[in-house]
Amino acid sequence: MLSTNLKQLYFSQSALAIYEKCPLKFRRRYRDGLFWPQDWGGDLEQREVIETGKLFHRLAQRYYARGEELTAELLTVDLKDWFKRLRGFRPYNQRDDFYPEQELRINRDGIKLVAKFDLLYLDKTANRFIIYDWKTNKRPFSEEDKFNNNLQSIVYLYVLTKAGNQYFPGSNLQPANISLLYWNPRFPKNIKTVDYNRRKFAEDEEFLTKKITQIKNLNYADFKAINDEKICKHCEYRPICFGKKPELIVLEEDDLDLELDWEIIEEIQF
Repeated sequence: MLSTNLKQLYFSQSALAIYEKCPLKFRRRYRDGLFWPQDWGGDLEQREVIETGKLFHRLAQRYYARGEELTAELLTVDLKDWFKRLRGFRPYNQRDDFYPEQELRINRDGIKLVAKFDLLYLDKTANRFIIYDWKTNKRPFSEEDKFNNNLQSIVYLYVLTKAGNQYFPGSNLQPANISLLYWNPRFPKNIKTVDYNRRKFAEDEEFLTKKITQIKNLNYADFKAINDEKICKHCEYRPICFGKKPELIVLEEDDLDLELDWEIIEEIQF
């Protein structure tokens, strides 16, 4: 459900990333309510990557919900391999707590944030929460990939820290006991881990509060186009901005916010 009133909008990492990329694109999507289906501008290969990724996420969700495994005959060769690697990488057990496809949102002094986690895992022995995020794109993580300060890491770690003790009573959640782990079944040994601490939590709170306040205080005409051809030529709003058909639109694996049903997500207020 789209919100044309920014006071009602729960900001996700994807919404913030769109604003950083182009304020006008953010306005068209989140204020004007203009949204095209995610795959309308992608080619067949991109669509297959996205669809396979969605299937993998569903497999992981069913596995961690009850330890359930699908019959191998129902899976493609890729999914069979990926699922086998997943079970070896983060085995399900009945001792610890697994929360697949967990959605949390917070509302604090008008600052609204939402995060949807592929998997929240509570290691009861170590009293640690690990956020697992599944990536299924064809490119492995590189040394240039900066995960510590990207918007996904900032939003995910902050939201869990801020809301975790309310959603998971008795967990005594502290920033130092939380980490975020990115993993791709195509490249199972190519792992990126982001740890957290109180200093980073305070920095992230200040950053998110300032950024969301800034966006909400903008007048309608203040959402300016980026006017960067490298970005604009792949944007779905290019016909509106420039009267030109976009070139191949790069599908964003993580841009699934608009598919969430906000009415069923429990809200934590502070």
